[in-house]
Amino acid sequence: WGKDMRSAIKEYIEPSSKEKQELWEKAIFVFDTNVLLNLYRYSAKTRNSLLDAFQSFRDRVWIPYQVAYEYMRKRCEVIYETVQRYDQFKKEIDAFTNKAIDTLRLTSSDDEISDLKRYLFKWLDSNKDRNLLVLNAEADEILDKILTIFEGKVGAKLSQDEIDAIKKEGKERYEKSIPPGYMDDKKRKDQLDDNNAYGDLIIWKQILQYAKERSVGIVYVTHDQKEDWWNIVKGKTIGPRIELRREFTSETGQEFHMYSMNSFINTYNKMNEVPIDKSAIAEVIGLENADKKRESRKKRLELSLSERIARVEETLEKIQNRISRRQKIVSDIENKYQRQGVELPENIQYQYDNTKAKLSELESAYLEKTQELEMLKRSLASDEEKL
Repeated sequence: WGKDMRSAIKEYIEPSSKEKQELWEKAIFVFDTNVLLNLYRYSAKTRNSLLDAFQSFRDRVWIPYQVAYEYMRKRCEVIYETVQRYDQFKKEIDAFTNKAIDTLRLTSSDDEISDLKRYLFKWLDSNKDRNLLVLNAEADEILDKILTIFEGKVGAKLSQDEIDAIKKEGKERYEKSIPPGYMDDKKRKDQLDDNNAYGDLIIWKQILQYAKERSVGIVYVTHDQKEDWWNIVKGKTIGPRIELRREFTSETGQEFHMYSMNSFINTYNKMNEVPIDKSAIAEVIGLENADKKRESRKKRLELSLSERIARVEETLEKIQNRISRRQKIVSDIENKYQRQGVELPENIQYQYDNTKAKLSELESAYLEKTQELEMLKRSLASDEEKL
């Protein structure tokens, strides 16, 4: 007769509060790469609160090898990016005080300006000393704490054959927009350097394998906000993608749920006697909003440049068609007259010269448009790197 309705459409039904609590108390917690990397971006208070929270799950944490690999690969970049923020702010202090001098018609030796500059630099140095725990990759206390928390809690490295199989499956999944990871498809460069495009899918496959082998439910904590992880309806995030729940249950027979960092902190505070400070929630939300704005700017930029690239490519195609038509005319005339040693009639000579001249103009225009296209593509690649 078949299943009851609840069982038949289970992946569409959000878990109840009780079910979420049971999973929270029994499941293995898996943290994504950005959750670990963002520890370098938070203030000391937030960072320490989160590390204490992660430590409290030490017996029930695990990360795929891909997360550990991505964390170590990007760690130095994030460290120096954070340090540079303070250096950049020093330049902005100089720019601000110089503008104050110009606008208020003061002099650089004015006592108030000197006091203001001194105060701002002192405040910045104090903030840096208080919050910037890691100044270089060699003395990394955050790494030390992460290594302690995840000691013996990292998945095995996949073989190249396993990675190749995931990439092959990923290509088919991405073409059909099957989550996760298809939003990263544009990161593919070539067949030799495409792990960045398939990183999320590799992580997902390792999570599935771990849950299946250990017969455990999984709580995945991620900073990723893209639609290839989350079920987003009219701008509101409902929960994990339906396809992810379905695949997880089908492959492992276990339960799966996801939390953003914001929802993870809120739930943690409900479940634990020692809560994470509320200021951490505000900081996490602030970072999430900043990432959303950056992603939005990136999409607008990509759309604008992509439209220009598409138009130039369309123009190139039209120019190429016009070149081909004129090349045929020139070729036909040469075959009919010149190659047979027959002098061109006056009207044919006029047509031949005009066509050759126009052909030369079109070839120059094609070269210019080709150079413009290359420049636009470089700009798009450069702007993507900056964002």
